[in-house]
Amino acid sequence: MTQTQRPIPVMQPWTRDFWKATKQGKLLIQHCDNCNSNIFFPKKVCPECWSDHLDWQEASGKATVYTFTTMLDMVEPKFMGDLPYVIAMVDLKEGIRMTTRIVNCNPDDVEIGMNVEVVFEEVSPECSLPMFQPADETLRLASPDSEDGEAVAAESETGMSPDAYQTIIYEIGGNNDAVCTITLNRPDKYNAINRRMAAELIDAFRRVRDEASVGVVVLAGAGEKAFCTGGDLEIFPSLAEHQNSLNWLSHEGLDVQRAISSCEKVVICKINGHCLAGGLEVALACDLLYVKESAKMGTTEINMGVLPGWGGTARLPRSMPIFRAREIIFSGRKDYTAREMYDMGLLTRVFKDDEFEAQFEKVVNNIASKKPVALRMGKEIMARSADGCDMETALAVERNGIQWLTYAPDIQKMMDQFRAAPDQLTQSQKKSNIASDAT
Repeated sequence: MTQTQRPIPVMQPWTRDFWKATKQGKLLIQHCDNCNSNIFFPKKVCPECWSDHLDWQEASGKATVYTFTTMLDMVEPKFMGDLPYVIAMVDLKEGIRMTTRIVNCNPDDVEIGMNVEVVFEEVSPECSLPMFQPADETLRLASPDSEDGEAVAAESETGMSPDAYQTIIYEIGGNNDAVCTITLNRPDKYNAINRRMAAELIDAFRRVRDEASVGVVVLAGAGEKAFCTGGDLEIFPSLAEHQNSLNWLSHEGLDVQRAISSCEKVVICKINGHCLAGGLEVALACDLLYVKESAKMGTTEINMGVLPGWGGTARLPRSMPIFRAREIIFSGRKDYTAREMYDMGLLTRVFKDDEFEAQFEKVVNNIASKKPVALRMGKEIMARSADGCDMETALAVERNGIQWLTYAPDIQKMMDQFRAAPDQLTQSQKKSNIASDAT
């Protein structure tokens, strides 16, 4: 498995020396020979006098924090594994201000005016990112150059490994390892989600995004009793405290949904038994829902005087006619049959119990046989269109997606065959003409 791929800086001819220096552990700033200004970020001409007489100076790497913010949530999915982290603007001794991250310290220890110094994080063979750590060594969590520091960074990338999962099963298989199956594995608890399972689901869905061979993820529940019945009731006493309740909703709950919906693979939910409350909300974050006919479904939160808090009231009206979604939420029923839900417009398909496994496997094998890159792009285009943008915007996104796919390396290999076809036809025609002339 590869590490999570983060955005890599785009190199321009006038920034190449800057990024080359970062690989050597140096922070360069541009200097204008004409007006004596220091410049950051690197530019083609001086923003003060428009001179192109620019050279480079190595910065001391010493700075102070001008302002900062701590990111706790609502970030690009590729950065969720870093939460919480600090984004700051720092003033270098050389008189320039740059945006960066403060690393190797507790976010609570960061303050305006703090003295910091530059460190570098490798992001590609061509460049490293300049970041800043406290100048005061007592505030550092670990030295980025030490073996311990490397161990901490590697562990924080995923937080855990599939071998350490206690509440879910993570398996990759199928033809060409194209299918990853993630199974909720607490059958004695009806696969209810506790804090451990939430953390493992988040880790698993972030992990599988980087499995290049995988195009399809199957989310299933162990046993015959339930796919999932929502949050574990053992957690509820702790939710009486407001902050704990908010964290359960906005951290564990929201992060589980986002990890699934932003997985970049086609996520297929395999539902049997009971699929209730938070379990149904988890299913709604998936791309396709296939259900055994005997399954029972519903949202029961209103029976306790609350509402679905993991996306139910937001996703149900987007997944079916709103008048039917309202009935499901307001009624609090837990006995909707799969056929009822299908007739109301919610599910992808319902299969009879004795046909379910065979039919489900057929569906998965069919979708998994497609190129992962095409599945990913199709998912992203349809998601943007379903978000409610106007038709012209949706069509533009579609065109851009198809163009991107067309020039993907593996698709270009297929295109080469089509490019060769006209040449082969021409040669065949020439041979035919020569034969006719000879006759």
